[in-house]
Amino acid sequence: MKWSALIEQYLQARRDLGYALTIDGKILKQFAAYAQTQNASLPLDIQLVQQWAALAPSNSEIAIARRMSIVRAFSKYLHFIHPDSAVVPVKLIGRTHRRLPPFIFSLSQIQACLEAASNLLPAYGIRPLTIRTMLGLLVSSGLRPGEVTRLNKDDLDIQNGTLTVTRSKNWHRRIVPLDSSTIMTLKNYCDVRELFEPLKHSDSLFLMDSGEALTIETADHAFKVIRRSIHLDCKVNGRHPRLYDFRHTFVCRRIQAWYEAGLDVNACIPKLSRYLGHKKIEDTYWYISATPELMKLTASRFEEYCAQGGEI
Repeated sequence: MKWSALIEQYLQARRDLGYALTIDGKILKQFAAYAQTQNASLPLDIQLVQQWAALAPSNSEIAIARRMSIVRAFSKYLHFIHPDSAVVPVKLIGRTHRRLPPFIFSLSQIQACLEAASNLLPAYGIRPLTIRTMLGLLVSSGLRPGEVTRLNKDDLDIQNGTLTVTRSKNWHRRIVPLDSSTIMTLKNYCDVRELFEPLKHSDSLFLMDSGEALTIETADHAFKVIRRSIHLDCKVNGRHPRLYDFRHTFVCRRIQAWYEAGLDVNACIPKLSRYLGHKKIEDTYWYISATPELMKLTASRFEEYCAQGGEI
């Protein structure tokens, strides 16, 4: 059997379980093409995997490790149907992730972004309202930008105040409750887009003036324009603020609000994790940053703990 056929078989088996594997699929197909050029045959040769991984375009240790990790998952499947085929050892895989500090937006910066979105061109088109509403949804819900751009009109339930998120990273489908003000904003957006004859027949929720659905690429481009217009050109570890940083900001602001309300934050984290669409709670902790506001609140909590005779 050809490597490409084995890869397709593996991907289909995983996707039947609800995994999208968009990036993994592209990378595995690249591995299949390489294995084919090398005239490789079963069983899987670990050295072949290492040689291919070392060809990662960036040549970074993390990129190489990610390639190895993706092929390792495939190799476990391959070992199941071809027991003679080896599994890529974990010891050969280095660190696959690093956490670059995210940009946490202040309330004034969020407001500036929303106002700048309203000033986008064309002045009398749907694009400014689309981008502003999209940004507002990111800020108020913590959804992934890709989840927002893939929303359909039918995913919005105004009566129950929810969004249905499909094709998510970890879940095939999840229901996300929204604040009443967010629901009203989305309702107003839908009412306006219905006034544009070319747009009213589209299934997608967020649309551009061409009638095409908002994509992550067009959303990113619009945000770059917004960022420049409000002089938000700062960099954190060489990286400009991104749409994804609104998700990080949402998590930090939510935890801050829980502290200010005197709630047990540790008990609330599992709820936040489910809301964000995480299957592992440690994925939620990844989004928490030590903002000045959070540090001040946690320091105050610690002082109260010590004053009450708590042990250090």
